[in-house]
Amino acid sequence: MTEDYFNFTDKLFAPQDIDKKAEALKGIRVLDLSHMIFGPTAAKTLAQYGAEVIKVEVPYQGDYWRGGTYWGKYWKHSNPLWHFINPGKYFVGIDVKKPKGKDLILQLAEKADVIIENFTSGTVEAWGIGYSQVSRINSKVIYASLSTYGQFGPRRYAPGWDLLAQGASGVLSVTGHPETDKYFKVPDFFGDFFPAYYAAMLILIALNYRDRSGEGQYIDGCQAEILMRTLSHFTYHDATGESLGRTGNLDPTMSPSGIFKTRDGKFVAVAIATDKQFQSFCKALGRDDLAENDTYKKAASRLKRENALALNKVLEQWVITKDVQELSGLAKKHRFAAAEVMDDVQISLDEWRRERGSAILFEDDMYKKLHVEGPIAMLRKTPGR
Repeated sequence: MTEDYFNFTDKLFAPQDIDKKAEALKGIRVLDLSHMIFGPTAAKTLAQYGAEVIKVEVPYQGDYWRGGTYWGKYWKHSNPLWHFINPGKYFVGIDVKKPKGKDLILQLAEKADVIIENFTSGTVEAWGIGYSQVSRINSKVIYASLSTYGQFGPRRYAPGWDLLAQGASGVLSVTGHPETDKYFKVPDFFGDFFPAYYAAMLILIALNYRDRSGEGQYIDGCQAEILMRTLSHFTYHDATGESLGRTGNLDPTMSPSGIFKTRDGKFVAVAIATDKQFQSFCKALGRDDLAENDTYKKAASRLKRENALALNKVLEQWVITKDVQELSGLAKKHRFAAAEVMDDVQISLDEWRRERGSAILFEDDMYKKLHVEGPIAMLRKTPGR
C-alpha cells in the first residue's frame, strides 16, 4: 500500500512535467519597486507561480543588491547572489525622482494588480507614487509597503535591515548558549527571507479578497513584527513568570536533542520526541538500561534540564564513535530522527533536492553554471517554476 501511494505521488507531482502545467498566478501583474532582499524576494515568490513581475530600478545604478558583496568581493563586477533574488522578472530603468519617471511609474501602476515597495516609511509617498496616490487611479490595486518598523507607530521613520529586524523582533534574544553572554545573528538574511515569504502570503490573501469583493487594499508588512511571530516565548513568560531565553542546541520540547560531531568529522542533528522513539533510540545505542531507567522513561522527566544534559552527554559520546553513513543507517533501522548537518555545497548537489526540483542548475550568460532554489512547495496542478 505504501509503495502504491509513493508511485502515485511520483506521477502526481513529476517535476519533469512542470512546464506542461498551468500557472496559478498567470495574468497577475506585479510592479516591483523594491530593492535588496525583503521586497524582491516577495515579488520573486509570486513570479515563481506565474505572476508577471516588472522590476523597476534606478538607471545607471540599479538595485543596490546588484553590487552588494560578501566580504568586499565582486565576481565579474557584479553579485551572483542577485540572481538568487530576482529570477523570472522583467526589468526597466526609471528615475522616479524626475517628472517623466514618476509619470511612467504611475502609468505602470494603473495597470498593475500588485505593487511592492520596501523603502523607509513615507519615501514613496514623498515621490508621489505611494498608496494614496496610486489608489486614486487604480482602486483595485494591492499595494504592499514592506519595512522594518511599519508605516505607523513611533519607530516608523527609522531605517532598518535584516539584523535590526532580528534585534527588534526578539529573535536575537534566544540565540546562543545560556552559559554565555553573547547573542548570535541568525545568518543568511533570515530576517529578510522569512518576512518576504510571509509578505507574499499576505498579498495572496488580499488578491483572494479582491476576487470576492472587487476591492484592492493596502498592506503594511512590518519585518520586525513578522519575525516576532516565530517566537512563542512571551506567552511562556506570561504563564510561568520565567523567560525561556537561550537554549543553545537543546530543544526544550525534545530530549535527547542536539548537534553532535561524528567520527569522520561531520555533524548530525538528533531529536527524540516520543517515548516510543526513545525506546528505539536506546536499542540503537545498546542501552536497555536507559530505556528502563525511571529517570528517562517518560518525556516529561527527560526534559528536566539536568536529565536532558545527562542524556546529551551519552549521545555525544556515542555519536563520536560512528560515521555519518553508519548513523543514518541506524536511524533508519531503529526509526529515530537524525540527519546530517549539510552545508550549501552539499545542498546544491543533493540528489534528493534535484529530484524534487528544489535545487536547480541553470546556465547563466555571465556566470555560466549556477545553482538556484526551486519553488517553495509542490502543487499538483499549478506548480511553481
